[in-house]
Amino acid sequence: MDKFTALKGFISCFRLGDLYTQTFQELILDRLTDSAELMDLFKIPVVEDKPVVQPMHSKAVPGEGTYLRVRMQTYWLALHVWLLHTKQHSVQEGAGLFVSALCALLTRRIFEFQWNRVRMLLHAADVPIMSVTNELQDLQEFVFGLCVALDDAFKEEAPDGCAKAVAAPEDGLGPDRHGLVPRVKYILWANVYSGLVPHDAPELHELTVYVLRQRMALEAMPRDCFLSCRFGWAEHPH
Repeated sequence: MDKFTALKGFISCFRLGDLYTQTFQELILDRLTDSAELMDLFKIPVVEDKPVVQPMHSKAVPGEGTYLRVRMQTYWLALHVWLLHTKQHSVQEGAGLFVSALCALLTRRIFEFQWNRVRMLLHAADVPIMSVTNELQDLQEFVFGLCVALDDAFKEEAPDGCAKAVAAPEDGLGPDRHGLVPRVKYILWANVYSGLVPHDAPELHELTVYVLRQRMALEAMPRDCFLSCRFGWAEHPH
């Protein structure tokens, strides 16, 4: 990586100030707060600009459908954290001490960032303060299930990379394999959409393509480009 990025990473690893992971956090935040057209394409509720601090003795309560809306927003956020984490994990394999420390820092910071944002979503949704921690723990369990399912799908269906798995003919998959695309599509249907949309829903198809496109772009990305955060999300027509 370039010397400037290495210096920022060195300062951040020694906890003299986090100068390294901010750009990664901004990439994730962009998908949550500045991608209304994409979220609308995937039928994921757009995040409303609402205060997250409730007035003292507030009697506001979540409206109908609020928890489902926040859950979908959380899944949307988690997909991008998962994408960056999987790339970071592949970069970290066999890396030296400094790169490994950078990757560990990145993992810790983006997960902290993710759950801080989800907590803010819960506050903005008028979830009672005494219930926020419990609701956050429930969402963490949901997200953990999504990430484990995606990890298993890519490990089993795309051992040689996402691009090859997507291009592979269905009749050449071999025993006990179902294909990467249908597995990812099912995982998104069961988690992001809670099984509430038809299997042929346009938004489900578009989100499946989106996730696979992002994964392929990250897999093809050079290590130094990723570590220096000199990239953006792959374009998705909408």
